[in-house]
Amino acid sequence: MHALQACMTVDSEMGKRLRELIFQELKRVRNDIAGGLKFANGDPRGTRGAVKRYIASKYLGGIVSILDGSKSGSKNSYEAPRKLRPGQRGGNRMIRSNRTDDMLHYGPDERNFILRFINSGTHPRYANGRNGKWDRRGNNSTFFRLQEEGDYYRGSIAPRNFMNTLGKPSMQRALENLSKMVDEEFDKLFKS
Repeated sequence: MHALQACMTVDSEMGKRLRELIFQELKRVRNDIAGGLKFANGDPRGTRGAVKRYIASKYLGGIVSILDGSKSGSKNSYEAPRKLRPGQRGGNRMIRSNRTDDMLHYGPDERNFILRFINSGTHPRYANGRNGKWDRRGNNSTFFRLQEEGDYYRGSIAPRNFMNTLGKPSMQRALENLSKMVDEEFDKLFKS
């Protein structure tokens, strides 16, 4: 009877042990998803760090997510490489605003919006150009002209759905592992 009562309460030692097991498995799932993300530049700003795992405090469970967190993290110090040779004139001579500087130095915790763009894709974007009919070589261009003169197609991001393709098999393995570990924990509890 004592073993059964210990199993039923979420706040018991068994509940703490189960939370530890869930935490370990969600860590593996998070690492699988973050490790499967490939960036052309090698991810110098730590965007993979925006894949987070959360453990529920009131019940036994958790989630791996790329949604907004409740707090912002630290800024990163990465500076994009300059393309100018030393002493060469050119580039932007305007002083950066604080807002621009903040956006360029988003840390891993704040870069989850990039992962959401990659996962879900974006709608096509258009811009209004100065030269409605002519491209910069002076040729009459129909490639960039859309329905209205002056609207230019600026592209879209194709959805990659990595949370499903990377996360689903990993979460399935985690559930199987967790099921085995929970059975072992219950066996230990009932045998003692």
